[in-house]
Amino acid sequence: MSQQSVAQWFEHARSVFESAYTQHSEPWKQSGMSGPEERWVALRKPVADCMTRSGSFLDIGCANGYLLECCLRWCAERGISIDPYGLDLSPQFVELARQRLPQFADHFFIGNSLNWIPPRKFDFVRTELVYVPADYEKQYINHLFEHYLEHNGKLLVAHYQEGTADPTKGILAGSHPTRYILDRLAELGFQPVGYCDGYDTLKGRKTRVAVLEKPG
Repeated sequence: MSQQSVAQWFEHARSVFESAYTQHSEPWKQSGMSGPEERWVALRKPVADCMTRSGSFLDIGCANGYLLECCLRWCAERGISIDPYGLDLSPQFVELARQRLPQFADHFFIGNSLNWIPPRKFDFVRTELVYVPADYEKQYINHLFEHYLEHNGKLLVAHYQEGTADPTKGILAGSHPTRYILDRLAELGFQPVGYCDGYDTLKGRKTRVAVLEKPG
C-alpha cells in the first residue's frame, strides 16, 4: 500500500464514520453502537473491566467521548479513578467529545494514531486493529508500545465481533477480517496477558478485549 493509498484509506474511514455516527442523537449510537443502551453496556463495559488500577486512559477512536464518560463511571463503581484522554481522526468528533466532557476539554486530540505522537504516555490505551489497514497492524501495535504506553502500561485491543461467522461484515475494505482476536494477535507475534469478555443476549454478539503489556 503506497503512502498515498494509506492516506486515502484514512480519509475514507473518517468520512464513513462521520456520516454513520452523526445521524443519531443517542450518545451510544454516536459512538457506533446500534440498538438500545443495554447492548452498549454489555459490549463496551469489558473495556473498563480491563482497567484494574487507577491511572491515565487514552481512548483511540474516541468519537463523541461517550465511552470515556461511561468508563469513568464504570471504573468508579469499583473504586478505580481514571484520568481520561481521547484521540480521533475527526475534528467533528473531537469537538463533540469536548462538549460532552468540558472539564477534560484539553485532554482530546485530533490525529492519526498510526503515526501521531502524543504529548505524554498513558497507563491504559484502548484501540482496535481495524483502525489501520491490515498490512500495518503489527507496526501499529509496536508504535503504540513505543510512544503511547507508560512502563508497565496496558494496551487494550478491543474486538467487537468476536467469533462472528462473517468477519468481513461491517469493516472497511483493506482491514483484516479478524474472527478471534487472540488468534490474530498470535499471528502478529503478540501474547496477551489477559482479556475481558462481554455478551449481548439480544443479538448473540460477543466482545473480547485483549490486554497486551508493554515489553520491559
